[in-house]
Amino acid sequence: MRNRAALFFLAALCVLCAAALGGCTAADETVSSQPTPDLSVNISVPYATAVPTEAPADPDSPFVLDSEGRVTVLDDGWIDDGFIAVDENSSDSAENYYMQLRLGDQGQEVQALQNRLLELGYYRGGVTGVFDTLTEQAVQLFELSYGTMQTGIATATLQELLFAESAPQYSSMAYAAAIGGNYSQLQLGDAGSSVLAMQYRLQELGYPLSNASGQYDRETAAAVSLFFERYGNDPNEVASVEMQSALFTQDALTYAGTTMAPTATPAAQNEPTLSEGSSGSYVQQAQARLIELGYMQGSASGTFDAATTAGVMAFQQMLGVTQDGVITQSLYTQLLDGSAPAYNSAVAEAIRAGGYTLLEEGASGDAVTRLQSRLVELGYANGTPNGSYANATVSAVMLFQRACGLEETGVATASLQALLYAADAPTYSPAATQAAYGDRYYPYDIVINEIAEGSSGELVSYLQTRLRELGYLDGSVDGQYGPATSAAVRAVQANMGLPETGVASVTFQENLYSNAVPSPSTVMYGETQNFELMRLGDSGEMVENLQRQLWELGYLDREQLTDDEVGVYNDLTQAAVADAQLAMGYVNANGEASIEFQSFIFSQYCSLIRK
Repeated sequence: MRNRAALFFLAALCVLCAAALGGCTAADETVSSQPTPDLSVNISVPYATAVPTEAPADPDSPFVLDSEGRVTVLDDGWIDDGFIAVDENSSDSAENYYMQLRLGDQGQEVQALQNRLLELGYYRGGVTGVFDTLTEQAVQLFELSYGTMQTGIATATLQELLFAESAPQYSSMAYAAAIGGNYSQLQLGDAGSSVLAMQYRLQELGYPLSNASGQYDRETAAAVSLFFERYGNDPNEVASVEMQSALFTQDALTYAGTTMAPTATPAAQNEPTLSEGSSGSYVQQAQARLIELGYMQGSASGTFDAATTAGVMAFQQMLGVTQDGVITQSLYTQLLDGSAPAYNSAVAEAIRAGGYTLLEEGASGDAVTRLQSRLVELGYANGTPNGSYANATVSAVMLFQRACGLEETGVATASLQALLYAADAPTYSPAATQAAYGDRYYPYDIVINEIAEGSSGELVSYLQTRLRELGYLDGSVDGQYGPATSAAVRAVQANMGLPETGVASVTFQENLYSNAVPSPSTVMYGETQNFELMRLGDSGEMVENLQRQLWELGYLDREQLTDDEVGVYNDLTQAAVADAQLAMGYVNANGEASIEFQSFIFSQYCSLIRK
């Protein structure tokens, strides 16, 4: 479930890629016009289509593929040396080089990378200077254009190709031709992006294929065979290079049978629509969950049979939705949610009585307003409910899930709402949510005090641990606030445009443990800023500027402020600041605009929390 967003994005890109590949083959070229494929030929594709392997026994192995064919790099030296001159004949200084970039990196180099990917059409996010998952996926898409394994790492070699004038525009004929040159014979047992792209193209053409998972399973083999038959050839479960070339043409023949595949868009196929007759790993997972919760008896065979239909209908009856026996994306999400109730349990009865329906990011209306009101009541959120399920609501729901020991999806399923509205629902407690933060966060029962060079103890140890994690401190965690720790604090302050005191104030520490701290490679400001602490009751131009920034980001409704309230730090402003702090990952979202909070909210990186 945690990989859902990445899989959805890759799936959507694969469909776009499929459209682009339509130009690889002449319009009148068909499978029947191709020679009989030589199945003895084994073309080795250089990106992930091989059979997934377990983690290697040899610790020196450079990479490993997971169950979906994705790459995890184990040896950075296997990628490249990290630096390549941009142009040996350039008059620029020797500092003109490409530096290897990857998930989590920040800075001007990442901005330049994002700008180029955006210019060529591979990237659709904002130019934030933060190497996030969208940037990683864009890099993976570009990697396909020159046949390298999709690591998502912007190596020096990749950037040299990316910034070259000859770099292909996404969806262009040049890109399609480059991708087409990477076709490889696929068969049962293969996995990876090539399999996934083929599966989505088959679904797009209507071939009966319910499980687009990136795994070349029996259902995929059957759909491939039907594609061969559609052109008058003998059934063939092996996807030859010629077959794939024809599959991605603009005039590829659609399925002519009576059983059509789901016509949902890739977004709706993140977890596919499953019904009687479907098969595969998603069916098996759904069956196992139905059996575990008591809605179904028997075994998880992976085949959607009559018993599975009955179990699904029983689960739907509990949710109060149409009992059609079909597992949609929404139903699949609720079924696998950790809070899904057992048959005839108290939670199931509460769901029936409450009439709850799944709510998630993007939803709006009275049900969302009620949800937000309950989250505020229990202490998981601050501010005024607005009926819009956005970042702050997602964060609050995740906090509640954490308190309940559930997977933090940010999705309010019907069963989660039954727990939320229960009389004994847990109220917000820092101790109850501490575990998910791990060692980088301080224990919430410790009172934070200002610490500086010469201090010692637990607070110093937690500070050093966090500074090491962020890459500012190379020394050991010894609980002694020495010159190295002071220098690391000053480096953070310099990047954030704060006075370089080397002193870890209370607000500095609270900010340091949030998700709004820049990496050492990022300079948020080139010089010290003049931020000052602002809180309830303050007024003036600085408050007005803060209010304007908050309503630009969607945390403050300008229409709710009278002309007299503009420039006044009132309750609405305090609530908006608290909402933004929650989105930034603040533990103590108190609604006070500290200088550290302002350094983020007025920086270019504030777009990361835009509602």
